[in-house]
Amino acid sequence: MNFWKTLLGSVMVLAAFTACSDDDTDDGGYKGIPEITVDGGTSTTIAGSLAGGKLEQTVEVVSKGAWELSFENESDATWCTPSPMNGNTGTTQISFTLGQATAERQATLTLTAMGIVEGIPVTKTATIIVKQNEGGTTEVTTNVKAVRDQLTFEQTGKEITESLVLTGIVVSDYVGNNINNHQIMVTDNTTESGAGLMIRFKGYVGNSGTDYNLTRGSIVSFDLKGGTAQSYYGTYQVQFTNADPEIEILDANDNTPEAIEVSDPAKLIDYQSQYVKVYSQPVESIRGEMYYNVSSGYANQTFQTKDGSTFLLSFNSYSKDWASTIAIPAKAGYIKGCVSLNNNAGNISPRNADDLAGMTDDPFTVETPEPEKTTISQITAAGQYEIEAATVVATYTGGFVMSDETASILVFLGYGAENIPAVGDVVSVSGGVTSYGDAFQFAEGATVSKTGTATVEYPNPTEITESNIGGLMEKPVVTYVKMTGTLSVSGNYYNYYNIEFPFETSYTGSISGPNADLNAGSYDGQMVTVEGYFVNNGSKNGGGRYFTVVATKLTPDSSTPIVTFTTQPTAFAASNPEPQTLTYTVTNVEASAVEFAIEGTNADKFTYEKSGETVVVKAVGDNTTDAAYTATLAAQVDGKTLASVELKQNGVGGSTTGGFESMAQFISDGSTSSNPGSLGDGTTANGEAASGFKLGTSKMSGAFESAAVGVTGDKTLGFYAVAWNGKKATLYIKINNGGTINGASTFELNANVGAAGNAPYTLQELGDDDYYTVSISGLTAESTISFSTSENFTAESNSNGRALVCGVQLF
Repeated sequence: MNFWKTLLGSVMVLAAFTACSDDDTDDGGYKGIPEITVDGGTSTTIAGSLAGGKLEQTVEVVSKGAWELSFENESDATWCTPSPMNGNTGTTQISFTLGQATAERQATLTLTAMGIVEGIPVTKTATIIVKQNEGGTTEVTTNVKAVRDQLTFEQTGKEITESLVLTGIVVSDYVGNNINNHQIMVTDNTTESGAGLMIRFKGYVGNSGTDYNLTRGSIVSFDLKGGTAQSYYGTYQVQFTNADPEIEILDANDNTPEAIEVSDPAKLIDYQSQYVKVYSQPVESIRGEMYYNVSSGYANQTFQTKDGSTFLLSFNSYSKDWASTIAIPAKAGYIKGCVSLNNNAGNISPRNADDLAGMTDDPFTVETPEPEKTTISQITAAGQYEIEAATVVATYTGGFVMSDETASILVFLGYGAENIPAVGDVVSVSGGVTSYGDAFQFAEGATVSKTGTATVEYPNPTEITESNIGGLMEKPVVTYVKMTGTLSVSGNYYNYYNIEFPFETSYTGSISGPNADLNAGSYDGQMVTVEGYFVNNGSKNGGGRYFTVVATKLTPDSSTPIVTFTTQPTAFAASNPEPQTLTYTVTNVEASAVEFAIEGTNADKFTYEKSGETVVVKAVGDNTTDAAYTATLAAQVDGKTLASVELKQNGVGGSTTGGFESMAQFISDGSTSSNPGSLGDGTTANGEAASGFKLGTSKMSGAFESAAVGVTGDKTLGFYAVAWNGKKATLYIKINNGGTINGASTFELNANVGAAGNAPYTLQELGDDDYYTVSISGLTAESTISFSTSENFTAESNSNGRALVCGVQLF
């Protein structure tokens, strides 16, 4: 009996210990800092097919502290059902059941573990992403190379006006700050070159209260519309200056691809903004130094490969916190990092200390190959070459063009180089030859020695025309040419000198670093004729759009007249239209020689009166019809149209079908980023001007209330409305301060590819299916009309609540 009593007492004591540990609070909560992981990390992603049903895959939750599961968007709970929704300290398997779907979708769930520290509640979170798609896969298809190939990266920048959604892997690291905290580098998971792109945001990508937390290896997706594609110091980038796009993080895990091995540093330039590695060692003079060893700015450290080729490791001031604490070893190995550009060459910017950890091998002996002595025409591949007794025939601020008896070639010495020889010098050049702009050139670092002088006589130039420019650009050969066009000078840090050709072409002329004695800047905006050597098509990766010339002669063209409108007309009001004064400039012709003509279907609805370099345009009278009046004002010299502007007078009083501008009461006066927001100046629908308002954001619905309508009685409300690109939205209408809706007031909207990115928008192919009417009776002058993507007519949580509304009229 005593034995059984003792045993029973032991069991009770054990139960007491297991029921209430030192980590439990009096009410059963967890005492201490909570912990929680999903599948061993802070986030995990699972997927199921469109057919739905219970997923075979479960998520393992390990927690210290009780936890709860919540949806980022509550509406996702209608199709994604997890079980269980909460749990306690320990290990739990969560299963998921998905509803059937016709299109892919995604839900984000947050697990919150709770604890108590000195009486204060503390939480830790983890994330589960549930995808539902046709293949039931967690893999994300990226498109960086495909998108990059669609863009033109001009020196002066070109706005992206059409929707272009980019999906890529972030390979830069804002924690290591290897570029800066406004930028990311995104790539595809590929070893192919040309698959990286720099994106610069207005806001911060990390380490800030306004950051986007675009961590290394995350997969992100956003629309490039509204950004500017440009070549910034040679780097291809898209920059957002007015407003950042709405960024969707498809996968927050580290999906960084394996570093691409590049054996020839000269080819780093082909992998800009991609993650690479090069087997190399530091040059002897920097061994023992810290990687970041300057007080400010950039620290560029020279590394070399076994054949003696060199490249730079680049560290900026953002990365000094870690790079200034690591010494450059007297070792060889793989250096990793993202490729940036400097002085027309590819650098490697290590992302963090791990990218430097491969330097563990003994140093190697550099074996520099002897350059091959040859003639210019025999250079048909990259390599080490020596050219003897070539004559310098043209120079520019970055180098020179030389010719021998067989051909000509560009020698790039670096912009601002001080050792550029003079025209007529006979030189020997030895060094590395690389491909740039689909043509071969001696790269920076070549050895140049003068051996004599010669007289330079230029051949008859090849005149550039619409018929021959394409062939030259596709297969560039250094050729003496003459090009004529309008010169434009622009740039922030360096000036760019571009030529707009007078014929139809997708190419732009470019004068590369013209010497000061050409006075190129004084001819900005003028028609000029340029003679010089065509050297390449302007792209590091080939296929460029710039017809690049090292100029020997630049003269203004005084024979071709130019007329340019410096102001543009706005649409005339339907009633009591006010006259508009337009200004224009003339070149190579007197203003008195410019004549005007009004052309088009409604030419009789407009008149003009010329005075000096202005022209006053008037609408003849009121437009009482439903349709707008349109015509063209043409500026002509000797009967040839040199410039034109479009004239328009709005119509009134009828159905708005086919018209996309709203009555003033239905135009948002908010900014383009507010909710509701303005569509922004320049928004078009089917190519015509459009005005109205935007409702909602990626996570919130929106509501717009018009001003007092100012009319009474029975009316029809007509408008165009579309949902965000790739999304769905429901639009709700209601009347305030008197009035009754007869019939439908709720509409399911179609998505439109132009409803994406930032204002201004370019809506496309709006048709009858996008036009809606609402019958209203009993309006008062004080009535207002509300539009919303929420049935509650408020801004509230709603992941599919975005819509654009335009062409709103009462008739």
